Amino acid sequence: MNVLRDEMLSACGLKPSDGVLIALSGGADSVALLLESFRWKEENKIAAVAAAHFHHGIRGVEADRDAAFCRDLCNRLAISYYEGRADTPSLAKEKGLSLETAAREERYRFLRKTKEAAGLSCIATAHHRDDQAETLLLHLIRGSGLEGLCGMRPKNDDVIRPLLYVSKADILSFLAERDQPYCMDSTNDSLDATRNRIRHSVLPLLRELNPNVSDSLSRTAAYLSEDAAHLQAEAEKAFADVKNRYALAQLPPAVRKRVTRYYLPYSDFDRNDVETLDSLLTAQTGTIRMLKNGFIAWTDSERLHVDQQEPVDYCVPLFVGEPCKLPDGKTVTLEKVETASFPCNPVEAYIDASAVRGELSVRTMRAGDRFTPFGMKGSRLLSDYFTDRKVPRFSRNVPLVCDENGIVWAAGYTVDDRVKVCSTTKQLYHIYVKGGLSRCGGKSL
Repeated sequence: MNVLRDEMLSACGLKPSDGVLIALSGGADSVALLLESFRWKEENKIAAVAAAHFHHGIRGVEADRDAAFCRDLCNRLAISYYEGRADTPSLAKEKGLSLETAAREERYRFLRKTKEAAGLSCIATAHHRDDQAETLLLHLIRGSGLEGLCGMRPKNDDVIRPLLYVSKADILSFLAERDQPYCMDSTNDSLDATRNRIRHSVLPLLRELNPNVSDSLSRTAAYLSEDAAHLQAEAEKAFADVKNRYALAQLPPAVRKRVTRYYLPYSDFDRNDVETLDSLLTAQTGTIRMLKNGFIAWTDSERLHVDQQEPVDYCVPLFVGEPCKLPDGKTVTLEKVETASFPCNPVEAYIDASAVRGELSVRTMRAGDRFTPFGMKGSRLLSDYFTDRKVPRFSRNVPLVCDENGIVWAAGYTVDDRVKVCSTTKQLYHIYVKGGLSRCGGKSL
């Protein structure tokens, strides 16, 4: 009996050239995953298998036992083994997180770091069909939307779940056939965690109504995933096609609200954030709404914007060939080139390198900043330049590339006339920004 079916190779996006890092806890599920992934490797269906175990510093002697078991198992199979440790209770207290959340964050940080260091393609976790049923119920109880009710997917970025359609009973039968021992985690029996209460109290009651309830819930999640994928495709099409907030407001709510999520520049958004943006699509010009994480949403005559309330002030050096990472996530790169290509798009500029004075840097806008916009005579206040171009005040904190004499390039707008490229230019600099030109780390529709 095998528990890993070959169709999961394609479901997880695995190719014969891929290497897989198994998240090995020592429990039945991850041990079965390790053994079956090793079989895939032996059958040349994947290129490599390694295992990583994370000691959370929570269960004392029991956790030490699990780590020793994982080391011994990998040594017996001649599988590369990596181990990480953390004092999760202290980290949870320090960060103000639940123990479960802190443990998960530290574990995945270790797994991703290990994957990169080992040159592997992805991380495989041992979530199975019963875990999927628990996840769906957990999200249903919390009032999740469609995405939450889809549960877990076989592949999510660099994390794969090859056992997602395998039952716990089949996993235990697989290990019993091979007389393969595994570790038991005593915390799984505790009813303090909501997931454990679903596992030990809710699902047994549901099985009295339907003995195959885990399979039914897993299939429901798969059906909903198909619907969610279709709506997401529609949202991506609308995101590319819709040009202003009023046009977006005409779309069906299921599509429209998915599009508005693209404009939230943080990942921990919730339904209130989405509803706030949705309400602004038809709001009066100049309407402002507060969001979380120091962001603000506001409207102009046609567009919806999301920006930081108070942009981060910075000034960082810019060197040739060394990408400059800004605090808002953008990257500015300076390179020497032989020729210029005009017209430029807003995220790039060409300047006369010989006209630059001293070292270059990238900084935020300051009161009293002056420059001579391309093609003009005499200096102007940068703030007046933005006013003339009807740039709203929330959108003015663009990266400014400067030398010792002042502004060289206001990213997204124009270069200073003194560094413009002309017929006598012999040395060229190409400057470009990655990460978008939303003005303060936010986004605009």
